[in-house]
Amino acid sequence: MGKGMIALSYWPHICAVIAILLLVCTALGCRRYIANTFNAIDQVLNRILTRNYDVRLTTSDSRLSKLAHKTNRIIDLCASDINQAQAEKETLHSFISDMSHQMKTPLASISMYSDLLIEGNLGAAEQREFLNRIKSGTEKLQWMMDSLIKMSRLEIGAIQLTPAPTGIRQTISESISGVVALATRKNISIMTTALNDIELYHDRKWTREALNNILENAVKYSPANSTIAVTMEQLPLYTKIIITDRGIGIDEKDYNLLFKRFYRGQNVAGQEGAGLGLYFARLIMEKQGGYIMVDSKPSEYTSFALFLQNCKKLG
Repeated sequence: MGKGMIALSYWPHICAVIAILLLVCTALGCRRYIANTFNAIDQVLNRILTRNYDVRLTTSDSRLSKLAHKTNRIIDLCASDINQAQAEKETLHSFISDMSHQMKTPLASISMYSDLLIEGNLGAAEQREFLNRIKSGTEKLQWMMDSLIKMSRLEIGAIQLTPAPTGIRQTISESISGVVALATRKNISIMTTALNDIELYHDRKWTREALNNILENAVKYSPANSTIAVTMEQLPLYTKIIITDRGIGIDEKDYNLLFKRFYRGQNVAGQEGAGLGLYFARLIMEKQGGYIMVDSKPSEYTSFALFLQNCKKLG
C-alpha cells in the first residue's frame, strides 16, 4: 500500500478528531457565555436585593450589552421608585405633624370649656359664652377636616377637575357673593372693573373656590372701611384675575413660602387661620393648567393674580 493511500485512510480519523475538538471548544464557549450571563443576572439580583443602585453594569460582549442596558434601566427605575416613596413618606409625616399641630389649639379649647361647663359653677352668661366658643372651635375643626379631605383627594387625583371654555364673569360674581356677608361686617367694599364676560378654560366650581379663598383672605387682613378691587387683564395666552386689598401686606421673603400647606407668615400669627387657603388655591389653579402669583408691599397693598388659559393648550 502506498504512502498516499495510508494518509487517506487516516483522514476520516483526523476529521473526527477535528470535529470533536470543535464541539469541545463550542461547548466550552457556550458554557462560558452561559456562565457570564448567569453571573450578570446574579449581579442584577444581588444589587436589587441589597439596594445597591449606585453601581452600573458594563460589558464588552455585545450580546450582553442589551442585558446590561435593561438592567441599568431597572436599577434607575427602582432607585426612582424608592426616592419617590421616601419623599411621599416624608410629606405624609410632615402633613400629619402639621395637621396635629393645627388641631391641637381648638381641641384644647373645646376640652377646657367643656370641663368648666361640666363643673357647673358658672352663670348663664358665662355658659352661653363658653358654649359659643365650643361651637366656634367645632366649626373650625369641621372646616379644617373638610379642607384637608378635599385637598388630599385633589392631590392623589381622586377628584378630577373638568375645565372647559366657560364664561368667567359668573364665576367671579359667585365668588364675590360668597364673601359679601363677611365684608359687610367690616364695611369693606368690593369693587369690580373691566370684567369682560370672556370664555376662559376653567372648572367653574373649583375656580370659584380658589377665588373665594383669595377673597376671604383679602377681607380678613383688610382694615374696616377699606376697598378690595377685582380686575381682569387679557394676555395672549392667559387672562389674569387680579384681587387687590389695602391690608397688612406680605413681606417679599414670604413669597416662596406663601403657597405651601399650613404656612402662615409672622405678621398674621394673631389672626385666625390654618394656612390652607392659598395652598388650596394654588393646587386648584395648577390642576387646570393655570397658576397664581403675588405682589405686595407691607402696610400698603397685596395683589394676587390668578392666571387662567384663554384656550386649552395643545399637547
